[in-house]
Amino acid sequence: MSAPAAPPADADLKEVEIAERRLRDAALAGDTFALDRLLADDLVFVDQRGQFLSKQDDLDLHRTGALKLSRLIFSDYRLRALAPGAVIAVLRAEAKGHAGGAAFTASLRITRLWHRSADGWRVVNHHATVIS
Repeated sequence: MSAPAAPPADADLKEVEIAERRLRDAALAGDTFALDRLLADDLVFVDQRGQFLSKQDDLDLHRTGALKLSRLIFSDYRLRALAPGAVIAVLRAEAKGHAGGAAFTASLRITRLWHRSADGWRVVNHHATVIS
């Protein structure tokens, strides 16, 4: 007898956990192709300065080298399924790199809303806040 299938919420959480790792790896590598596949076209991104960025703005930062990450560590994950195909991720990020030619180190609390589309899981909303 086979084991019962995991509830859809459990499957969604596992898939978003994998998508989070892909997002981290893509951001760290500056892989705009992978980022393009993980970010929704209508992404609403609020950065740590409270500025709105679009998907294209975020991709351009990586594409032009205006943002280059040398370290990006995600921890303290809290994932919660809100509805089938919708998951919120809250986590801590430790980032180090160069932005606009200046070196930076930052500790951030990040909230992301993931939505499952026909193309897979995509971030539709991202909010970052500086923490100590």
